[in-house]
Amino acid sequence: MIDAYCDRPAEKDPGSCMVRNEILESWRRSKLSGVDPDHVRSVEGDVSLDRRITRTAIPVLTSTAEALVGANTSLLLSAPDGTLLWRWDDDGRLKKRLDRRNVFIGTRMSEDVVGTNGIGTALETARAVTINGVEHFSEALRDFTCAGSPIRHPVTNRVTGVLSVTSLVEDASPLMAPTLLRLARDIQDELYGESTMHERQMLRHFLAERRRTRSSVVALSADVVIANAIATAMDLDHSALWQRIQDAPHDIIGVEIAPGTLVTVCRPVHRGGNLVGVVVVAEQTPSVEGAGVSAKRARDGARVPLPRERPWPRLLSDLRAIANNTDRLLVVGEDGVGKRTALRAAANDSDRGYREIDCVTVEEIGREGWLCQARALVEHSEELVVFAHLDGLDQSTCRALAAILDRADRGTDANLQIAATLSATAHQGGALPRVILDQFPPHIFEVPPLRKRTDDALARLVDQGLGMPALSREVIQMIQRHPWPGNHRQLEAFRRWMARQGRPTIVASDLPILWRNELIRGHLTTMQSAEYDAIAAALREHAGNKAATATALGISRSSLYRKMREYCIR
Repeated sequence: MIDAYCDRPAEKDPGSCMVRNEILESWRRSKLSGVDPDHVRSVEGDVSLDRRITRTAIPVLTSTAEALVGANTSLLLSAPDGTLLWRWDDDGRLKKRLDRRNVFIGTRMSEDVVGTNGIGTALETARAVTINGVEHFSEALRDFTCAGSPIRHPVTNRVTGVLSVTSLVEDASPLMAPTLLRLARDIQDELYGESTMHERQMLRHFLAERRRTRSSVVALSADVVIANAIATAMDLDHSALWQRIQDAPHDIIGVEIAPGTLVTVCRPVHRGGNLVGVVVVAEQTPSVEGAGVSAKRARDGARVPLPRERPWPRLLSDLRAIANNTDRLLVVGEDGVGKRTALRAAANDSDRGYREIDCVTVEEIGREGWLCQARALVEHSEELVVFAHLDGLDQSTCRALAAILDRADRGTDANLQIAATLSATAHQGGALPRVILDQFPPHIFEVPPLRKRTDDALARLVDQGLGMPALSREVIQMIQRHPWPGNHRQLEAFRRWMARQGRPTIVASDLPILWRNELIRGHLTTMQSAEYDAIAAALREHAGNKAATATALGISRSSLYRKMREYCIR
């Protein structure tokens, strides 16, 4: 439909069409939702006149409607999901046209159902919009001009509904948009007048705290949540947070409520001696923000807790403690987690020195030559000897090495003298023969993968000094959620990519597509991963053609678009 209107693909050359960008974006969203431009679907929604928006707005709109008689317009009120709750018509022709287009009370007018329209697009963008005739995505709605505006609750600032003024294209008036905004303001004023004393009290405390800080601010109680933009982006579980605070308000200080974000202030709101709500302030920890101080003060004087100890230094400390009490050790972990790096650090701390022999070089050196090197190191070296990639040995070489280790006598020193590294997969699968495993104590030392050490990842990427770009809050959160399948090797490659960007700040849209795909796949179930792979492969095979892809997969286009949205496939 976009191509037909512009005579060329709007996605390739948006400037080539005399169409507003907000309309083009709405068309794209409509296409991705699988909306049929040639047919308006009728989808039922949940109609309940016991909503606050209907109780408040309908009397205001009914009294105003008298002034609109003769203007050939229709007033429509929808719920936050686009379900039409109320409709008033002045013109008989307009009423019949709306009826023929399934614009009835109880039907949904959201963008994912009927495409670009005053109600749906105002909901999607959360701002006032006017859709003129051919700007509608669906052919069936091109007879109308409709202006839509979200109605926000004056206390919580949440969208409680959408108001639309609609007319036929030939009857459209430039006064539609101003009339709409005035009506929306009148409804919001009434909503504030009907707000409970508790809601107003929570709003006062929220505004007072917001003036003091630029950090995340949330005012919440059992039935009220008010948050600034930073706190809204954190996607908190407000019910769980309120339950925890209600039980012990002051124990919440220092608790991490989002990755790298700690509660620094918790102000209780009391009425009649009872706790009825709280205002919470949360700030990024110094390790995430890169603050070069050990602690800082909140604006009310409360001390911000220090960031938690990073896993890597703690891991090295644990390894040192074990190294001082054993002469042999088996270190296990995924590829690239830093097993040899940790052993090298332990050797340096003891001033012992470090010698490494890689088990995967047996074929390159030759079995006898490799065993000769191993024997010389075990019997004569005064340094820590590490057999890297022990799972690279075949069965016979394992038995030969076990014989060398069995005969080795390196004195009575209890400090670590011989170590070996083994992949987590080989250890779990029992790939090594018992004869070699018996040469090491039954207690192994495991190095956890980077996805379980997000603070280590952040420390390598955040605030790396001059010449390195900063990371946006969203990118930091993505780094904390990333599975890092390549562990430190992948992290170092990502760091080199950052250094080449030449921009002051990296935002989510700058990130490599493959890296973002790994983030998505890392949180999918086995079945979801299979679906993801099948859809991605089919899209590549058909050069991005959605219709051909859906046919090849045996699903409808709407199902394909829904899956693409679900898995963030572009």
